[in-house]
Amino acid sequence: MRVEFRGTQKAFKQLPTKQRKYIFKAIRLSLRQGLRIAKTLAPVDQGDLRDGIHTKVEVKRATRTEGGEIIASIEAAPPDAESQIKALSVEFGRRYTRSSRYPRKTGKKFSGYTDPVKFMRGTQIIIGRRHNNRVKSAIRKAVKEVGLA
Repeated sequence: MRVEFRGTQKAFKQLPTKQRKYIFKAIRLSLRQGLRIAKTLAPVDQGDLRDGIHTKVEVKRATRTEGGEIIASIEAAPPDAESQIKALSVEFGRRYTRSSRYPRKTGKKFSGYTDPVKFMRGTQIIIGRRHNNRVKSAIRKAVKEVGLA
Protein backbone atom coordinates (compact mmCIF):
# COMPACT_ATOMS: atom_id res chain seq x y z
CA MET A 1 0.00 0.00 0.00
CA ARG A 2 1.46 3.31 -1.05
CA VAL A 3 -0.20 6.61 -0.36
CA GLU A 4 1.11 9.91 -1.66
CA PHE A 5 -0.29 13.39 -1.10
CA ARG A 6 0.66 15.40 -4.17
CA GLY A 7 -1.42 18.45 -3.34
CA THR A 8 0.35 19.13 -0.06
CA GLN A 9 3.96 18.80 -1.23
CA LYS A 10 4.53 22.54 -1.67
CA ALA A 11 3.04 23.40 1.72
CA PHE A 12 4.98 20.55 3.32
CA LYS A 13 8.29 21.96 2.11
CA GLN A 14 7.54 25.25 3.86
CA LEU A 15 6.93 23.68 7.28
CA PRO A 16 9.70 23.69 9.89
CA THR A 17 11.25 20.38 10.95
CA LYS A 18 9.38 20.23 14.26
CA GLN A 19 6.01 20.40 12.53
CA ARG A 20 7.01 17.84 9.89
CA LYS A 21 7.55 15.36 12.69
CA TYR A 22 3.81 15.36 13.40
CA ILE A 23 3.14 14.15 9.87
CA PHE A 24 5.95 11.57 9.99
CA LYS A 25 4.55 10.28 13.27
CA ALA A 26 1.08 9.90 11.73
CA ILE A 27 2.52 8.00 8.76
CA ARG A 28 4.54 5.69 11.04
CA LEU A 29 1.48 4.96 13.16
CA SER A 30 -0.57 4.05 10.07
CA LEU A 31 2.27 1.89 8.81
CA ARG A 32 2.53 -0.11 12.02
CA GLN A 33 -1.22 -0.52 12.25
CA GLY A 34 -1.43 -1.61 8.61
CA LEU A 35 1.32 -4.18 9.13
CA ARG A 36 -0.56 -5.71 12.07
CA ILE A 37 -3.81 -5.85 10.09
CA ALA A 38 -2.14 -7.37 7.00
CA LYS A 39 -0.48 -10.08 9.08
CA THR A 40 -3.78 -10.82 10.79
CA LEU A 41 -5.71 -11.09 7.50
CA ALA A 42 -3.05 -13.18 5.70
CA PRO A 43 -3.87 -16.88 5.35
CA VAL A 44 -1.58 -19.15 7.35
CA ASP A 45 -0.55 -22.55 6.06
CA GLN A 46 3.09 -22.76 7.10
CA GLY A 47 3.44 -19.10 8.03
CA ASP A 48 5.78 -18.17 5.15
CA LEU A 49 3.38 -15.69 3.59
CA ARG A 50 2.51 -14.03 6.89
CA ASP A 51 6.16 -13.81 7.94
CA GLY A 52 7.09 -12.29 4.57
CA ILE A 53 4.86 -9.25 5.03
CA HIS A 54 7.09 -6.32 5.94
CA THR A 55 7.32 -2.55 5.81
CA LYS A 56 9.50 -0.49 3.53
CA VAL A 57 10.35 3.08 4.47
CA GLU A 58 12.33 5.60 2.43
CA VAL A 59 13.27 8.86 4.12
CA LYS A 60 14.80 11.68 2.13
CA ARG A 61 16.35 14.33 4.34
CA ALA A 62 15.53 17.98 3.88
CA THR A 63 18.05 20.28 2.20
CA ARG A 64 18.10 24.05 1.91
CA THR A 65 16.18 24.02 -1.36
CA GLU A 66 13.96 20.96 -0.92
CA GLY A 67 11.82 19.67 1.92
CA GLY A 68 12.11 16.21 3.45
CA GLU A 69 10.04 13.32 2.22
CA ILE A 70 8.92 10.01 3.65
CA ILE A 71 7.57 7.15 1.54
CA ALA A 72 6.21 4.24 3.50
CA SER A 73 4.65 1.04 2.15
CA ILE A 74 3.61 -2.39 3.32
CA GLU A 75 5.05 -5.10 1.11
CA ALA A 76 3.27 -8.44 0.70
CA ALA A 77 6.45 -10.46 0.14
CA PRO A 78 10.24 -10.19 -0.11
CA PRO A 79 11.52 -8.88 -3.46
CA ASP A 80 12.54 -12.28 -4.89
CA ALA A 81 10.42 -13.62 -7.78
CA GLU A 82 9.20 -16.82 -6.10
CA SER A 83 7.80 -15.00 -3.06
CA GLN A 84 6.17 -12.33 -5.22
CA ILE A 85 4.46 -14.97 -7.39
CA LYS A 86 3.17 -16.75 -4.30
CA ALA A 87 1.81 -13.55 -2.77
CA LEU A 88 0.11 -12.52 -6.02
CA SER A 89 -1.47 -15.94 -6.53
CA VAL A 90 -2.87 -15.84 -2.99
CA GLU A 91 -4.10 -12.25 -3.30
CA PHE A 92 -5.70 -12.59 -6.73
CA GLY A 93 -6.25 -16.34 -6.96
CA ARG A 94 -4.88 -18.67 -9.59
CA ARG A 95 -6.46 -20.28 -12.60
CA TYR A 96 -4.61 -22.29 -15.24
CA THR A 97 -7.07 -23.91 -17.60
CA ARG A 98 -5.54 -23.79 -21.07
CA SER A 99 -2.46 -25.64 -22.22
CA SER A 100 -0.79 -22.34 -23.17
CA ARG A 101 -0.72 -21.07 -19.59
CA TYR A 102 2.76 -21.94 -18.34
CA PRO A 103 4.66 -20.02 -15.68
CA ARG A 104 7.65 -18.28 -17.28
CA LYS A 105 10.35 -19.33 -14.81
CA THR A 106 9.94 -23.10 -14.58
CA GLY A 107 7.99 -24.00 -17.70
CA LYS A 108 5.93 -26.48 -15.69
CA LYS A 109 2.21 -26.65 -16.27
CA PHE A 110 0.01 -26.07 -13.24
CA SER A 111 -3.64 -26.85 -13.57
CA GLY A 112 -6.26 -26.00 -11.04
CA TYR A 113 -8.00 -23.13 -9.37
CA THR A 114 -7.32 -21.23 -6.16
CA ASP A 115 -9.77 -18.80 -4.61
CA PRO A 116 -8.38 -15.31 -3.98
CA VAL A 117 -7.79 -14.11 -0.42
CA LYS A 118 -7.67 -10.32 -0.45
CA PHE A 119 -5.42 -9.71 2.55
CA MET A 120 -3.51 -6.69 1.19
CA ARG A 121 -6.53 -5.08 -0.48
CA GLY A 122 -8.50 -5.64 2.73
CA THR A 123 -5.77 -3.85 4.65
CA GLN A 124 -5.98 -0.91 2.25
CA ILE A 125 -9.73 -0.69 2.68
CA ILE A 126 -9.54 -0.86 6.48
CA ILE A 127 -6.68 1.57 7.02
CA GLY A 128 -7.03 3.96 4.07
CA ARG A 129 -9.62 6.32 5.47
CA ARG A 130 -8.03 6.31 8.93
CA HIS A 131 -4.65 7.09 7.42
CA ASN A 132 -6.01 10.01 5.39
CA ASN A 133 -7.76 11.50 8.41
CA ARG A 134 -4.70 10.97 10.61
CA VAL A 135 -2.41 12.78 8.16
CA LYS A 136 -4.91 15.61 7.62
CA SER A 137 -5.15 16.07 11.38
CA ALA A 138 -1.35 16.18 11.69
CA ILE A 139 -1.16 18.77 8.89
CA ARG A 140 -3.83 20.92 10.56
CA LYS A 141 -1.96 20.72 13.87
CA ALA A 142 1.34 21.70 12.22
CA VAL A 143 -0.20 24.60 10.28
CA LYS A 144 -1.95 25.87 13.40
CA GLU A 145 1.32 25.82 15.38
CA VAL A 146 3.20 27.70 12.68
CA GLY A 147 0.42 30.27 12.48
CA LEU A 148 -0.46 29.89 8.80
CA ALA A 149 -4.14 29.28 9.48
